[in-house]
Amino acid sequence: MAEMTVDRIEKTKKGYVIAGEYLGELVVVTVKKLGGAKEGDIISVENGRVRVLEDKTRQRREQINKLQKELFD
Repeated sequence: MAEMTVDRIEKTKKGYVIAGEYLGELVVVTVKKLGGAKEGDIISVENGRVRVLEDKTRQRREQINKLQKELFD
């Protein structure tokens, strides 16, 4: 899988269920460890391993903050 935006994380007995969006579709994956991921992050999941794409996540958060500021100014 290339990358997905995390919408929701739920803890289960065997690990975590991550729901998010990939190419406009809802995707649900099960992993044992989050790898530091939290809701709103952009991640890649390969072979059950989560990797947070820090640069893309930071850019996304900056873009959201900019849009919110424009709305309230």
